[in-house]
Amino acid sequence: MSKAANTFFDWIDTIAEKAGKFTCYLVFFIMLITTLDVVARYVFNRPLLWGWLLNRQLFGVFILFAGVYTLFKGEHIRIEILYDHFPPRLKKVARWIALLAFISFMGVLVWQAAWMGWNSLMMNEKAAGAFRIPWYPFKLLIPIVTFLFLLEGISVFRRGDD
Repeated sequence: MSKAANTFFDWIDTIAEKAGKFTCYLVFFIMLITTLDVVARYVFNRPLLWGWLLNRQLFGVFILFAGVYTLFKGEHIRIEILYDHFPPRLKKVARWIALLAFISFMGVLVWQAAWMGWNSLMMNEKAAGAFRIPWYPFKLLIPIVTFLFLLEGISVFRRGDD
């Protein structure tokens, strides 16, 4: 593979690693918000209007980046009951089929998520209820992280991680 491609995919790996390590700290914010909400609800009888909704969004961001980071680390669950018994040539064919399926699925996901995020932005979509947090920043993040996921999947294939 060319030096430019290697540099590009090394850069993608670095982004996946740093983003995953950074977003793992969202769990602490989620725990803090949950603790504050429980105390406000049961001690002061004044639940936080924004607690549950913000936690849902933070958890969504965490899950998006956790998937990319898990792929980067090679920690996804694999079903290898047959694959381990394949000869090397058939393993290579199976990897190419898996890559094409992955690219197809993630490509459609990027496309549909981008459409959803763009519509949300154009409508200035906000959450229903008392705490009207805007949805579009979170919805626009989905296609961006999904595209990173797609690039990381190609990077993993390029590295030959089994």
